[in-house]
Amino acid sequence: MNINATLFGQTIAFVIFVAICWKYVWPPIIAAMAEREKRIADGLEAAKKADDSLEEAQLAFDKELNKAKVEASELIDKANQRASQIVEH
Repeated sequence: MNINATLFGQTIAFVIFVAICWKYVWPPIIAAMAEREKRIADGLEAAKKADDSLEEAQLAFDKELNKAKVEASELIDKANQRASQIVEH
């Protein structure tokens, strides 16, 4: 058995295998990983924008709610004043 010829043949087969993988297998894997990284980054950015938008909407809601409470309180006070005027007469 000639180990040198076997080792030489396996080395050539391995080099060919690595060359084929480097040329045809590795680029699609790298492209898929880059695309996935981009989608994840875009998703995180969209989530941050949605969170900021939610905070703005919550602030606007709180402001409108407080305004409505003040208006309701004023209307109740006016109604109580009118009721007390009607009772006095």
